[in-house]
Amino acid sequence: KQIEYRTCQSDDVKSVYIQHENIKKRDYEQRVIQVEKCRFTPLVYCTSGGMAPQAQAFHKRIAELIAEKTKEEYRDVISMMRVKLSFALLKSVLMSVRGSR
Repeated sequence: KQIEYRTCQSDDVKSVYIQHENIKKRDYEQRVIQVEKCRFTPLVYCTSGGMAPQAQAFHKRIAELIAEKTKEEYRDVISMMRVKLSFALLKSVLMSVRGSR
């Protein structure tokens, strides 16, 4: 579900992220808990590469685990994750603007 752009114009970015997180939680959390029997973390991103608070926490935790497992520096792992995310978001935006070919 989408939040109407006009309603978000006066809001700061963090509050818009939190609104989107709450919408995703409302729509999916109960089903995930009941059917999948696991926890639900909404991952909310901006097309410019920004992340909602829970998405940031998710990426930090995943980067910590990968760095620990591969014996790499945390900063290198999180940097690579951010680069990959940026390209994935860019690809998504381009596909929605241009359409798939």
